[in-house]
Amino acid sequence: MARVIPNGLEPDLFNGTAWVSLVPFRMENLRIRHLPPIPGTSNFGEVNVRTYVRGPNGPGVWFCSLDVHAALATLVARTFYRLPYYHGEVSETQAATTSNWKVRRKRPEVVAGELEIEKLSTPVNDLLSVFLTARWRLYSGRSKKLRVAQVDHPPWDLSEAKIKKCTTGLVDHAGFDVSEATPTAYWSPGVPVRVTAPKLTR
Repeated sequence: MARVIPNGLEPDLFNGTAWVSLVPFRMENLRIRHLPPIPGTSNFGEVNVRTYVRGPNGPGVWFCSLDVHAALATLVARTFYRLPYYHGEVSETQAATTSNWKVRRKRPEVVAGELEIEKLSTPVNDLLSVFLTARWRLYSGRSKKLRVAQVDHPPWDLSEAKIKKCTTGLVDHAGFDVSEATPTAYWSPGVPVRVTAPKLTR
């Protein structure tokens, strides 16, 4: 973990274990508050690799990578949030009971990943799911210029998911060895999310 997160943050553990997540989702109606959507940045698929940390402003999320197909969204997020967005090919195939995501990052080097799940109907609201999803801030930047932004959203409506296929190229490239990990999977129809402008940590 010391190779992945910067000085000023420490791993946030669940029952003594650090967690890393591969999270695909579709962004819809993204815009800056009080402004209309910017063409090319409001609707797109994203796949991110994240881990869970504690910092000066409390527990939060540290993004190791965020892959999107929207080039302009990549530029905006890198510039204003100092987040490690990458422009690449992100495709999704949605069906009534399955969801498939494929990613191919071309720069600065080729990295690929695929995740396919079966959506189950069993609802989830246990301590682990709350630990992973009830995150109200994100951290970005490095060391003395560490930034934090508040993240507001309702509780996620989660259900169990069965992993049908998962290639871990994105997670491996982020610096994690998950070869012996036992994965846990959820799915959700989504929630509205508001993220504030970043500021330097206290």
